[in-house]
This record gives sequence, C-alpha cells and structure tokens, in this order.
Amino acid sequence: MNSEQSCVVGSRVRPFQLHAVTPQLQQQQINSEDYRGRWLALIFYPHDFSFVCPTELTGFSAEKPQFDQLNCELLGVSIDSLETHAKWLQTPADDGGVEGLRFPLAADPEGALCQYFGVWREADGLPNRGLFLIDPEGILRFAASYDLSVGRNVQDVLRILDALQAGGLCPANWKRADGVLDTASLLKSGRVLGHYRIVRALGQGAFGQVFEADDLRLERKVALKVILKQNDQTEKQLLREARAAAGINHPNVCTIYSADLIDTLPTIVMEYIDGAPLTDLIGSGCDHRRFRRIAQQIALGLAAAQEKGIVHGDLKPANILLRDGETPVIVDFGLARSFQQRETVTSDSTDSEPPASVTTNTDATPEADLSSLDLEETIVFENHPVETATLSAAHSNGISGTPAYMSPEQARGAALSEASDIFSLGLIFVQMLSGTSVMRDMTALEIIATLWRPDFVASLTEQIPSEFRNELIDLFAMDPTNRPSAKEVGRRMGEGM
Repeated sequence: MNSEQSCVVGSRVRPFQLHAVTPQLQQQQINSEDYRGRWLALIFYPHDFSFVCPTELTGFSAEKPQFDQLNCELLGVSIDSLETHAKWLQTPADDGGVEGLRFPLAADPEGALCQYFGVWREADGLPNRGLFLIDPEGILRFAASYDLSVGRNVQDVLRILDALQAGGLCPANWKRADGVLDTASLLKSGRVLGHYRIVRALGQGAFGQVFEADDLRLERKVALKVILKQNDQTEKQLLREARAAAGINHPNVCTIYSADLIDTLPTIVMEYIDGAPLTDLIGSGCDHRRFRRIAQQIALGLAAAQEKGIVHGDLKPANILLRDGETPVIVDFGLARSFQQRETVTSDSTDSEPPASVTTNTDATPEADLSSLDLEETIVFENHPVETATLSAAHSNGISGTPAYMSPEQARGAALSEASDIFSLGLIFVQMLSGTSVMRDMTALEIIATLWRPDFVASLTEQIPSEFRNELIDLFAMDPTNRPSAKEVGRRMGEGM
C-alpha cells in the first residue's frame, strides 16, 4: 500500500469498521467512531493460538483497570476469523488460549487495516505486532511495530499513554512523578521550537513572551509569541482570536502567519518587524506634520482590523512599532476580541462563588467595581509604569488592557468594542503631541477612578493643541456611540496634511 494511504503519527485516522468477538462471545460490528471521546489502543498481532501472542494479550487484559483509569479502550486485531477468535477466547491459558480476556478481538482477514497502519508483511501475509494509540479526537498519537519474535511490554505502553495525557513534553524514561519539562524556561537562543530556531528574546507581555526566530522551513525571520501557561480555556481563546486576526492584511498591521500548539506550547507566529516602538519616537519628539502622517497610518491599520470584526483591546505606543523608523505597524493582537461574536470573558476564579463576568453595565460605581479588583494585581501595577503594565481579564474580574490607555467602559469591565480602541487611539495621539502620557504619575486605581469621572474629557481638552482640538475631541466621547470610526479618523488626519 502506498504511503499516501498509510496513517502517520499526528494525522487523523480514517474511519474504519471491523467485525469482532466480545469477551462474552458475542459477535458485533465495531466502528472507529464508537471510540470518539476515549483513547483507543489498537493491538495488532499475527495469529491466534501462536506462542507469544497469548502472553501479550493476557498481559494487556491483566492491566485493563489501569487502561480504564486512563480512559483507554483495548482492541485486539489479527487476520483470524471470528470463529477462530471465539474458540481462542474459550480455550484455557494452559492450552494456549486466552480464556477470560477482557477486551474484544477483531477480524481483519484481508489485512486491509493492517496495511493502512503499516504493519503488513507482504512476504508471508501476516501483520507484525503493532501498537497504535489514538486520542479521543481520532488523532494517531503513537505508533510502533515489533518483530514477531518479541512480545510487547505492557507497562511501557501504559507509561507512554500516561505521558501523552500529561499535557507537556516528557523526557526519556519519564514517569508521572517526574512532571513534564518546563519548556518555557528552556526557550533560549539556539533552541528549536517546531521548525523555528530562536534567535533572541524580544520582550514579555501579559500573556506571553516574544522571540525573534528563524523559520527553518521557509527561510525567513519571524516573531514568535509563546503564550505563558494559562488555563486551557484562555489558551484556546487566545489562539482562536489570533487566528481571527490573521485575516487582517494591511501594511500598518503586523501579519499573523499562524496560531497553534507547537511542541505543546500555544504559539502565535508573526511577521518580524525591524523597528523601535512608538514610545521611542514620543520620547524624542514629533513635529505636527510627522504626527499627521503616522497618526493617519495607525488609524487606517486599525480600520482594516475593524473591518474584519477585530478589536485590539490593548492599543498603546509599545504595541506600535515603526518599521525603518517611519512606518507604524500595529502588533500584539493577543488581547484582541471579535466584536461580531460578542464573546463573554470570565475570570479564572477557584472560589465557591460564581466567577465574575464581563459586564456592559455602565452605571456601576467606582467603589463597587474597584472592590472587585484583585489586590495582588493592583500591587503589581503600582510597581510598574502604568504605560506598560497590562491587566489580564482572567485575573481581574473582566478588566483587561493597560490602564493608561483604557477607555472608560473598558475600565468598568464592559465588553470591548471598536469604540474602545478609538478612545485608546486618542490617548496615544495626545501623548504624541504633548510628549507625555495623560495618565503620568498615577497608579492603576487612580487611573480607573479618573476614567469614570464625567469631567475627565474636559481635562483632556486642555492637553490637545488647539489646531487638533476639533479633530480629536470626539475620540474621547464618554458615550462610545459618539466616537468616530477609525476610518474617519484616518480621513481627518490625511486631509490636514
């Protein structure tokens, strides 16, 4: 059988049907779909009533309770007929039988399934001793073929099954007590993750660490964002949102190539941008003409994302890189939300109380909402500049983003929208024009309290240069519906050039 028809580790096993004899000596049809949601150990062997085979199958049968604990079913497969299987199941062990076997034996008389799994011996028309572990999603996770003269070690099969379910990378001679490798701590220059060779660390954010890396397959430079250990729901959400952001194709938005598990680590593979963050430009000064040009491009990049239904959620100068020192590129959609799906984010609470969820209640008082903030998270903020410290929704009852660039509704924990990014964009523009953050010298709690004050916009107006006041003032509307679109902001900036 050619290799295109064979099953390899990591691929989905094609559906199959077999006729089998159960331990109760009943004949039944077995479908691969019957095992969906459970692991399956396929045990191929050459013949009933042979010498080594009964020792193997009775060995697996004796350990069936351990396989049950690992949510794994056992299925023996040979080319023998159902009648031979039934006779073997009734023959005592002393006479070469497998009486008392605890799992079914299936018949593959033509060897079709044996060929598909690559254990067929064309020379003598027999299957090798094959062992295949298929996960609950139908993906082949382990494959081994043994010579007919050597029986399998059942305990080693259990060890491998246990390791596959451990949720990480397991070194040689692994045992459950050893734990899995802390792969995140091993990500250093020269290490290979999938087909990416790490060059150097670029930085670390709320959800992950970013590396410059070489794509060994396509021979290009990329940026890898490796998600730090989260709960499973958060990891899947981050990868899902990154895949959604991969649909954005614009020169002012960093291209996302892929988002998936690589060597068990949730990883976002992105375009590598050779440039400093916008923060550096703000620190060195920005004349009004240059401001308009850069501001227009940022707005148009944001508009391209919004056309795809994507909200950034953490827009700030550190997340805008200047390619070649001039062209702004928005990066890090790690906190992106799809405002078309209107997904709800819940906190990662382990208390007996129900987890707090993101709310759209804009009437919440500062006192009520501030009391729900995690004290430890607030202390962390007070030890870091508010321009860079990022609050994760998973640890703050729904409030996410960087306090110095949040919108009022974002600070309340309300669902993010395209208008939230517009408010953040306005704060960035004011900082570009004034050279300093509007929220300088304030703690996270002070910032959040400030964002809830009705007079906040009035105080902002004083920091906007008069020639830009009419163009920017509505970016700070307390009512999100009164803020302009990113496309409109880009048009305004372009008309003034």
